[in-house]
Parts: sequence; structure tokens; C-alpha cells
Amino acid sequence: MMEGDMKIPKRIIKNLPPVCQLTASVVDAWGGRTYLVGGLVRDLLLDAGALSEANRDWDIAVDLRSTGKGLLGLLKELQNRTGGRYVFHHQFLTGTLMLPELRVDIAHTREESYPQPAVLPEIRPAGIEADLRRRDFTVNALALVLSGPETGTVIDPTGGASDLKHRLIRIIHPLSFIDDPTRIFRAIRFAVRFGFEIESGTLHLMRQAIAAGYPALLTPERILYELRCICRERNALKMLEAVIREGVLAACFPKSSGPEFFGVPVRQVLNELAALVHSGAGEELLMIYLLSRLPVNERFPITREERAAREALMNRNVLLERLSRVRRRSSIYQLLRGVPVRALEILAVLSPGPVRSRLRLYLDELMHVQPQLQAADLIAAGVKPGPQMGRMLERLLVARLDRRVKSRDEELALVHRLQSCNV
Repeated sequence: MMEGDMKIPKRIIKNLPPVCQLTASVVDAWGGRTYLVGGLVRDLLLDAGALSEANRDWDIAVDLRSTGKGLLGLLKELQNRTGGRYVFHHQFLTGTLMLPELRVDIAHTREESYPQPAVLPEIRPAGIEADLRRRDFTVNALALVLSGPETGTVIDPTGGASDLKHRLIRIIHPLSFIDDPTRIFRAIRFAVRFGFEIESGTLHLMRQAIAAGYPALLTPERILYELRCICRERNALKMLEAVIREGVLAACFPKSSGPEFFGVPVRQVLNELAALVHSGAGEELLMIYLLSRLPVNERFPITREERAAREALMNRNVLLERLSRVRRRSSIYQLLRGVPVRALEILAVLSPGPVRSRLRLYLDELMHVQPQLQAADLIAAGVKPGPQMGRMLERLLVARLDRRVKSRDEELALVHRLQSCNV
């Protein structure tokens, strides 16, 4: 942790991507100010080596109020100088510059107001301190000056550096969780990621907002976004445990929840999540599992693949009961061939021994089995195109699965036998 005059060493500033220095140079020439903001400033104060991390998201704020210029003009200038391409969002005074090696989010310093809880804010241009005071937590309300004589100075209007030192997550104003209930998810996520505590007053206000049902005001898109952010974290399990135990998900779906986790004991859900994490399951499988345990309706923008896998998991008892009664390799294949692979990967972790073995057999071997003979080979052998061809290929596949044929010659011999039987 840096103390004293809160300066970042010049050697670190010089190691910023050239586009950061280019932006500062252009804005400085216009008479504006440029700042590095967001999580990177926080991480630099925690660890001066944070710049070495790959795929870092870069967030820059610019104050152009006194320049007569606009953010769109800046994005165009940077595009011309770098050869990148930009996207501009006028409503939020933000843009993104996309370069081959990285992307930079550039926003005008701004203040915001919430016309009602849980909706997106209304935005107005403002200075850097107002910009920082609108943010979620004090540890994220830090800015690093990138231009002028104060280059390297950290601006900290809310005491974020002190909270970093004392390892606390603290909101900036008392209505923070009401204005934007997604901050409840983020408070938990940041606390777990950094091993911090949620400050006692902040925790009290967070629990009040949950009990009052404010998470239910969030749109399906915003709920899913926060869950996806958690699922890609290294400590996703601990975060999900906290989100579930604090009742955040139950508050997001108040009409469907009860004393259990949507009809399933909380302990079972936590145990299954733990099993998935310990098996090495990544973001995709964790998200599909969560979707299978949540009352997600058609309003939720999940992918076709996620919806199919979710439905398979919701009907898993029937599938697993059938799977427990089959022995033949081809029967296992035929039962599972239409089930989404992601659902089977989850079931292969969560199912009991014998059924798990059959799931793993399918995933590791059976689903990849193919006859060596193809349609052209069958035509050469006298099989007519059409339904007969399809039946013959299916018989070859079954024979391969059950190991009754093991070579191309054996497959061809089987074709001739079947032809003689008019199959």
C-alpha cells in the first residue's frame, strides 16, 4: 500500500499502454484532463505489479468541459492515430476504442442521478471528484492523473486508500444499494476476491435492501450479467455461497422462492456447486447449473444451448433412472445422444457411481464413435441412397459401439450380410 502524497511512481506511468499516453497527450493539448480510473488504480495501490497482468481492462476518464471538444471527437482522433475502431454511446457519455492487442473504455467525467430504484441512471458532465463519488465503493473511487504537472497523483475523495489499507468494502452513500441493487452482487464479489470484509454499516444497508426486495427490481439482463461475472471468478464457489446465504437470489425471484432454494435444500445446492468447482468446471457449466436451479422464464436472455441444457438438467431424474437400467453400450449412446453435452458433463459430476460411469463412458468414448465406412463406400457396395442407406449406417454405428465390428473389413462384411437379409 502506498502512503504519503499518494503518488504512483513515474516508472509505472511510463509502462502504461501507449494509447493511454496518447489519449493524455491529445486531451492535454486541448486543455482538458485525463485520468486512469476503475479497478486498475485500486489494484496498483494493492500491488504495484498489477500492470503485468494479461488482458487487463483499461478505463480512462477525460474532462473536456473547458475544451469545446466532445468525447466523440476524441474517439475519432484516437481512431485516426491508432488505426483502431471505436464505439460511442451518447446516452452514457462513454465509448470504447478497440485495438488489436487491447480495448480501452473512455468516458467523460460525469455525475448521475437515479429517477427511481434499480433503473439506469441519468448522466450529466461533471468533474473528476463528482465522477468518483457516483461509483459503487470507496476502493473503486480512485483516479490516477495522467496529464499535466500532477501526473501520477492519486485522487481519492472518499477515503478509498484507507479502506484498501484496512481491507474494507464500503459504499459511498446510504442509498447506493437501493439506487443500484447490482451493487449487492458486487460487494460480495469484491469482498471474496480480495479477502476483504464488508464494512458493518455497508453490510447492514445491504441486508436491509435485500429484505426490502430491491433485487427483484433488476431486469433479467442485469441479474444474469452479475451471475456470469461471479461464475468466471477464481473464487466463484465462495461468492455463490454468500449470494445464496444472504438471500440475494431469493430476493431476485420473490414469487418463486420459499424457505428452501426454489424447492431444493440449500445444502444440496451448495454441495453440488462445490462438487462442480472441485471437478474443474468453468464459467459455462456453473452458469448452466445455476440456471437449472432458478425460475428462469422466457424473459431471461439465455442462449439456445443454455436453455436446452437447463431443461435437460431439470428433467434429470427421469434420464438418470433410465440410464441406470441400460447396460449395452449402444443403448447408452441412443439414450444420451440427444442430450446437450454440457448437461451431461454436469450430471457426470453430480450423479452416483454406476450412472456416473456410464455418463463418462459416453462423454469420453461413445459420443465420438463413427463407422469407418461412409455413404460413398456403401454406394460402391451396392447400397441404394435413401432410407436404406440411413438404416445401414445406423446398424454399422450400433455394431461399432457394441464392438461387434472393429475394422473397415469387418464393417464391409456386415454390410454384405445385411444386404443378403434385405435390411
